[in-house]
Amino acid sequence: MQSFVKGNTPENSPFKTSDSPKSYTVRQTCSFCDSANVFPVMDFGHVALAGGFLRQDQFEAEEKFPLRLSFCANCFAVQIMDVVPAETLFKNYFYFSSAIGTLREHFEDYATEVVSRFLPEPAKSTVVEIGCNDGILLRPFADQEVGKLIGVDPATNVVNTINDTRITVVNDFFSEQTAEDIKQTHGEADLIVANNVFAHIPEINDLTSGIEKLLGQDGIFIFEVHYLGKVLHGLQYDMVYHEHLYYYSLLALSNHFKRFGMLVFDVKAIPIHAGSMRYYVCKKDSKHASQVSSRVEKLKQAELAAGLNKAETYAKFAQSVDSRRDSLLDLLEKIKAKGKSIGGYGASGRANTIIQYTGITDRHVDYVIDDAPAKQGFYTPGSHLLIRDNSVLTSEPPDYLLNFAWGYLSEIAEKCRPYFDNGGRMILPLPDVRVLFHPNETEI
Repeated sequence: MQSFVKGNTPENSPFKTSDSPKSYTVRQTCSFCDSANVFPVMDFGHVALAGGFLRQDQFEAEEKFPLRLSFCANCFAVQIMDVVPAETLFKNYFYFSSAIGTLREHFEDYATEVVSRFLPEPAKSTVVEIGCNDGILLRPFADQEVGKLIGVDPATNVVNTINDTRITVVNDFFSEQTAEDIKQTHGEADLIVANNVFAHIPEINDLTSGIEKLLGQDGIFIFEVHYLGKVLHGLQYDMVYHEHLYYYSLLALSNHFKRFGMLVFDVKAIPIHAGSMRYYVCKKDSKHASQVSSRVEKLKQAELAAGLNKAETYAKFAQSVDSRRDSLLDLLEKIKAKGKSIGGYGASGRANTIIQYTGITDRHVDYVIDDAPAKQGFYTPGSHLLIRDNSVLTSEPPDYLLNFAWGYLSEIAEKCRPYFDNGGRMILPLPDVRVLFHPNETEI
């Protein structure tokens, strides 16, 4: 992998290419503010799509795309410049949120909190979710007796699993036009939610315009997204893949929403996905605009102190990430040199970034375990590792288990307790490469 540091200017940026295949687009300017003052941060090379799980007969036709991370010095947005069409990424999706117990509990608590805080008359309220997946959040809203629930998601195979008459599904991408259609049919929204999808949609300005138009005067837009500060602090390079086009700081978001007459009036740090942030957004003349939490200013000052508005911060991040790659690959090669077996756990997008960025192949990892039945029997993109169910930990347990889903360590460690009790060991790739010989007990 090549890391770009401060000193690359828009004029000599390697992002500016003219020979891009038609299957993806290379942005020339910032997705948010259209500035050309964009600095490259990291180049992951040409990689297969992180969610592009495949069968053996699809190996030969598999496409790979450039993956490069950049920083806009004008509005402070961190983004991917190589944009793969959303239809390619999401029309046949393999991510089912309800397969993860931690997420189910998280969204049940989320719905309870949001309804009690912002929807005094749930039965008269309208809630729209952008990227509703398999209904993991809308069901708890329905249990809170919210009157009208609308889920928008383009992944037909995923939304077809929502068998709940309390939920209206719009099987499409959310856009300004979609928002207009929903408004015409169902009226204005009291609440719009988007969880880990506000970073996924290429036309971010069209998306935000749609949200602003669909919201009622005192409506609220709440979204959760992986927090850029956590990405940098924890060296979470595994968050970088084509689905995740944007990596948000409050500084960048404040600049973005201001252009649409909106503002962030509250924030809440949450532990899900190894460090996320929940943002509460309203129109600038909403009743909520006069109730801006002190947490907002506190977070802004923390981001300025951490240099999230400076290109050199991201250059240092790229350099530190390189060392994690080298440490992990060195450990795996030493283990395999001793004739030991290694299995992976968690065939997620994050796993595929680690695998492809590090250069892991079947010489290092024998297979990957995933709890989602939809992925089992498929192979990981790029590396082509077979995905198996976790019964393999009993039938033919590996000597070591590389936990790609390290952010869910407690949940996975509990599922794998018999494996640990029988002498199995777990490798954690981040934030530091280490080996556990029992949950929370470090070997090296």
